[in-house]
Order: sequence, then C-alpha cells, then structure tokens
Amino acid sequence: MTEQTANNQKRNQIILWVSIGFIAVAIGILIYYLAVLRYEQYTDDAYVQGNLIEITPQVPGIVSSINVDNTDLVKEGQVLVNLDPTDYQIALEKSKNELGEAVRDVVQMFLKVEELEADLAEKEALLFKAEKDYENRVPLVEVGGVSKEEFEHVEADLLSVKASLLATEVSLQAAIAAVQNTSIETHPIVKKAADNVKNAFVSLERCHILAPSDGYVAMRSAQLGEYVEASKPLMAVIPLDELWVDANFKEVQLSKVRIGQGVKLTSDLYGSGVKFYGKVVGINPGTGNVFSTLPPQNATGNWIKIVQRVPVRVSLDPKELEKRPLWLGLSMNVTVDIHNDTGKMLSERTRKKPIYQTKIYKKQEDGAQDLIDQIIKQNISD
Repeated sequence: MTEQTANNQKRNQIILWVSIGFIAVAIGILIYYLAVLRYEQYTDDAYVQGNLIEITPQVPGIVSSINVDNTDLVKEGQVLVNLDPTDYQIALEKSKNELGEAVRDVVQMFLKVEELEADLAEKEALLFKAEKDYENRVPLVEVGGVSKEEFEHVEADLLSVKASLLATEVSLQAAIAAVQNTSIETHPIVKKAADNVKNAFVSLERCHILAPSDGYVAMRSAQLGEYVEASKPLMAVIPLDELWVDANFKEVQLSKVRIGQGVKLTSDLYGSGVKFYGKVVGINPGTGNVFSTLPPQNATGNWIKIVQRVPVRVSLDPKELEKRPLWLGLSMNVTVDIHNDTGKMLSERTRKKPIYQTKIYKKQEDGAQDLIDQIIKQNISD
C-alpha cells in the first residue's frame, strides 16, 4: 500500500467519524427537541413584580417625627410617621364640649315635656272649676241671684281658661314631637354631636400614620416640618413575600400556555444554578402596547407588523422567597412546561374574598364610643 493510499484511507476515516459525530449530535438534538424543547416555552423578557403600597396621610398636617427610613423592615400597625396633633386635640376638646351642651339641651327638652304635662293638669283643673262656676251662675242670672257683670266675668274666665288649656296642649304636643321615640342617648341632636366627637377622635388618631402591611420601606420623601396634604405620598412599603413574575411571551408562543402549568425560573441575581418553581396563574387580557400611555394607532397607514408580547403572570413560592429573596424589577428567565395543555387560557374563577386586607384602620375608632358614653353619662347626672 502506497503512502498516498494510506493517507486517503485515514482522511476517509476522519470524515466518516466526523460525519457520524454530526449525525449523532443532530439526532441527539432532534430527540431532545421531541422529548423536551417542544414542550417548553421560554422567555427572558420577564421581571419580578409585587405590591408597592404608597403611604399617604388621611389628614393634612405638619410632619413632627419620622420613625423609619428606606430599607427598614416594618410590621403591620407600626407607626411610620407622626403629624403634629395640636389642631386635632383642640378640635376634639371642642367637640366634647359641644356634645356635653347637646346632652344638657336634650335633657331640658325631656324636662319640658314633664313641665307641660304638669301645667296641662293644672289647666284642666282650672277649666273644671271655671265650668262649674259658669254652670252654677246660669240659673241665678235669670232670677237675679247674681249680677250680669259678675256673670260676664265668670264667662270670660271660662273662655280664658279654655284658650290657655288649648295653648298648653299645643305646646305639649310640640315638646313631645321633639323627643318622641327617642332617649337622651339616641336623640338626633346628641347623635350628631357624638358623631362630631367620633370624627375628631379618629382625626387625632390619624396623626399616627401606620404601616398597613409587613414589608420594607422604600421611596421615603417625608421631611421633618413639612406640611403634607391628605393625598401626598410619604413613602412606600413593599411586602417582599407577596411577589410574582410577569413573563412577556410572544403571541406565537401562547397557543399552548394554560393556567396551572408548571414554571421553572432563574434569576440573574442568583444565576442559572438556583431555580425557582411556580405556576401560571393567568394571562393578561391584552398586549403590552394596549396598556401603554400612548397606544399605537395602526389605522394611520404607517403600519409595520411587529410581533406583540403578552404578559403571563407566574406565581412564586413564598417559602423559596424566604430562603432567596427577590426584589421588584429583577430580571428573570422563565420556562413554562406545556406538556399538559388541557387547562383554560382565561380564568373562570371569581374571587369571593379579599386578596389583601389590613385591620389597622378599623382600630382607629377604638375608644371613641367609650369616650362618648362617658361624656353623655356625666352630663346627664350633672
């Protein structure tokens, strides 16, 4: 065998093995595609989202103290900011005095009924006497037993007593109408004054601005001595245990994406070695362009077709977030397992309970009713 022939055989063997290698790789890729890739939809256009709770005062005032700063952990009900309470303390004292006056006025109204009832009984007795005097003198006038002048006086007294009795009855009805079907505590005048006390009490409590949820403080803008209106954002509280991912998939990727499908996620923060697991919880009912500040106007004739992206919401496991926390806006890589495409693309479930709720605002009235009852009781007894 010549050297040229040996080289040709060696070259042919190399080409053969390289070809076999390429074929094996191609077969491997095909098998991997058929077994795995065709059952997955991937996007790196995904970001961590969550609740960003803006903290705004419920009443206007001057900031007198700031108790937290950016990155601080806060608990639900913790005082974040205090407003100067002076004006609201004065308003509460004024409303308490007004309630006391209202109670005393209503007490007088009830006593007025009793007074007019006694007056009416007295007038009825006088009427009985006047009628008897009149009846006794009628026969005497005919026989000259009494003078005509005296009889006229008796008759005038009878008419006067009747008129006085009628006036007292009208006054009594008016007094009864002012308090009918009520007690001192339930009288509209007292209730109105009590509502003013409660309003002033709650306004004073609202000088303490509380955290509505556990979370971390961000975007603090409140400054000492600053006058703030009721709608001015002072800071934000972000609950990092209530996060999800909005994965923006191309419209051509969504045909087999269903609610409930499993999702694997990796974060640029931790790298591809750390995986998060979640589920598809919903598909946004519109593309990103539709909800933009300036939605596109394709009817102008300047139209270029662009593949649209639709946000798909993916849940995150709170237990995984405890071990490896994420932050709002972080980039994520999302892979949806579309093996099972029998589920629904759109949710058919309506929520019957609140997703999030806080109890801090219900506690603002605690103690108000006790204060009102105390004021009413004190002024009734006095």
